[in-house]
Amino acid sequence: MTAGKLAIQLILMLAAGFLAVRIRIVGDNFEKQLTSLIMKMILPCMIVKSMMGAYSVEALKNSGQLVLLAIAMLVITFALGQLVYRLMRKTSSARIMRFSMIFTNFTFVGIPVMEALYGDMGVFYFVIFVVPYRMVYYSSAQPMLSPPGHALEKRSWNEKPKGWFSPPVVAVFVGLILYLTQLRLPSPISGAIQSIGSCASPLGMLLCGMSLGRYEIKKLLRPRYFLLPLVRNLLLPALMLGLTLLIGLEQELAQIVVMFAALPVASLIAAFTIQYDPDREAQFEAAAAVLLSTFFCAFTIPLWSALLNLCF
Repeated sequence: MTAGKLAIQLILMLAAGFLAVRIRIVGDNFEKQLTSLIMKMILPCMIVKSMMGAYSVEALKNSGQLVLLAIAMLVITFALGQLVYRLMRKTSSARIMRFSMIFTNFTFVGIPVMEALYGDMGVFYFVIFVVPYRMVYYSSAQPMLSPPGHALEKRSWNEKPKGWFSPPVVAVFVGLILYLTQLRLPSPISGAIQSIGSCASPLGMLLCGMSLGRYEIKKLLRPRYFLLPLVRNLLLPALMLGLTLLIGLEQELAQIVVMFAALPVASLIAAFTIQYDPDREAQFEAAAAVLLSTFFCAFTIPLWSALLNLCF
């Protein structure tokens, strides 16, 4: 898909979700229910669907490299986030910036973008790449977004980390088993999985648009709120593009790394900030980060896609 077509598609899907909320096609609790449906059923089906292709030694090798690259990227962005956190004097803005530098909206925007740009193989590589992120995403929110000295909830010794056993992560391992064994599911089952999984991309983008529709946009357009989207949507992808060129990463892998970095701020950061930070201004700033970064991604993601095609 060309950069221009992708930009138009992203804008239209965001706009459709936005209008669905503003003209009250959907109710107040619809996004929460749709999120649960996508995360627990539709997205796992899409992940399994992307892994039902023919076995390839090269694809398996690339998958291993992508896991290592994801871990390296986690370390790099965490170090950069910590540096920025200290430079910004450990304020609420610094906490939001740090979290946003590490985690992106890799589900509701990432999956649709990868499918549109690179098809099933792109989704296959992408869901492998984000496994390390899924495993630390939920457990990282509280310590990273809570104010200094804020009492953390104690986790029971036998409580399992949420991200480690979430349906998308389980689906990755189920998909890998099917991929490695080349086990073919009965046609009605595989057909149902493919049909349900195909809903993930449009519903994910509609959900993002619905989330934006809940905000009072004019109040979220303060000039200082534009710094985070600048970092998330432009500076970090530029850094990752430079690193991939420096180490000579092959195109298929570089596309995953750079496009992950180009994704907008994680959509749940607003909910996490409400949950862990009592400061109303911090909660407002987190909402602005989601709104602005998601809106700008409709223009910056096609830009990075075009640049990748020029560089490789």
